[in-house]
Amino acid sequence: MTRTQWGVANPDQLAELSKLIEDYAIDMGINGDKAARDRLAARVMDLFNEGVKPEDMKRRLDSSPTSF
Repeated sequence: MTRTQWGVANPDQLAELSKLIEDYAIDMGINGDKAARDRLAARVMDLFNEGVKPEDMKRRLDSSPTSF
């Protein structure tokens, strides 16, 4: 995996990550919980910074010990 510059996403990546957060929040029933969505977004950015591709993030989120 290739690491990215911390916290830097181009517009296409940002759109893809935003959609992933939105879809995952709906699936997990946390769409209306701002604190939970913020924790989810932080975890998604952590995965992004580790070089995890968006298409692999859902699996990683599902297996993450972090609760949202």
